[in-house]
Amino acid sequence: MNLRKYLGNRRFYRMVLAVAVPIMVQNGITNFVSLLDNIMVGSLGTELIGTFLHDGSTEGDLALTLSEGLSYLNVMLIGLIPYVISQVYASTMRETGDAVLPMIASIVAVATNFVLNVVLIFGYLGAPAMGVKGAALATVISRFAELAVLVVWGHTHTDKCSFLVGAYRSLRVPRLLTGRIMLKGLPLMVNELFWSLSITMRNQCYSTRGLDVVAAQNINSTIENLFNVVYLALGTSISIVVGNLLGAGKLDEAKDNARRMAAFSVMSSVGISLLLVSVAWAFPLLYNTGADVRSLATFMILITALFTPFRAFAHAAYFTLRSGGKVMVTILFDSVYMWSIVMPVAFLLANFTSLNILWLFIVCQGVEAAKFLLGALLLKKSNWAKQLVADG
Repeated sequence: MNLRKYLGNRRFYRMVLAVAVPIMVQNGITNFVSLLDNIMVGSLGTELIGTFLHDGSTEGDLALTLSEGLSYLNVMLIGLIPYVISQVYASTMRETGDAVLPMIASIVAVATNFVLNVVLIFGYLGAPAMGVKGAALATVISRFAELAVLVVWGHTHTDKCSFLVGAYRSLRVPRLLTGRIMLKGLPLMVNELFWSLSITMRNQCYSTRGLDVVAAQNINSTIENLFNVVYLALGTSISIVVGNLLGAGKLDEAKDNARRMAAFSVMSSVGISLLLVSVAWAFPLLYNTGADVRSLATFMILITALFTPFRAFAHAAYFTLRSGGKVMVTILFDSVYMWSIVMPVAFLLANFTSLNILWLFIVCQGVEAAKFLLGALLLKKSNWAKQLVADG
């Protein structure tokens, strides 16, 4: 094997990091908001929603968990509005060359969230102690703060954000443009919807083993989301870098960069896995929960660390295929794989066997990570590198 074709020079890595680091920072800060919520709310007790609540837990009140969860969700729904608009502004800014401002907006959001979490969860500075609902309210306000930074700066610096000039002069979108957006975007939206639903239902399968599992998985997913920003950002970077090269007709350079960026993502994820292992025992101690939940959370973090490099390659393969316009292939690779392979395994093992949560988690995570084999096959067999923009 010629390893040199998987390695870039110093200039290549500077280029990749220039694109990826601001995305990593922004996504990391966004996930840090969730981390703050989880740790502060977790300090109140084990109680986390209807289909996720099952008997067999060693601790926790099911009715209280449901009540607190519904209170949290009812407030968080409001935050979807600023979050969606912020994502539109931030993603457009990144794709037009400005990845720094979205990062700054996220820093403002996390600072706002941290201060308000302390005040609203625990009732400092004369505010009522709102607990879980306070955490949700703090997050929603932080989303509005993030949006304010993006909107105010963008509309006062139209020399750098020319796409905002006259953006709201009319809400009419040309029919032809709408058709093109729907043709390209709708399949991806459907894919993201079904992928998210599959993750939710997979976690529901885990929850059949008790409320302790819900609490432990919450701890695991929180630290996983924070650490995974590295390979997630590199995947997004692949779509930007490789997509631009394909648009310019530089097919060979696009293939080389995609291969090297995927290798870099896997290598980086090995380091992330080692970091996860190093915090696997300490991180659950931040939560006010029992020894059983902490022990299970540690186990889940270790298994997550084991499979992270495989997921990193699968994620890189997904964005490589998507950058080449292989929309239907990416849907097959993403949500179809989850619903046709991962979900049947999880559902059957959870509902028709007595397999304990340790083996259930290992098997489900392993089957999901095995997607990297499909990714390698699709990259090898499919002619994904095609010029996306016609000459002239």
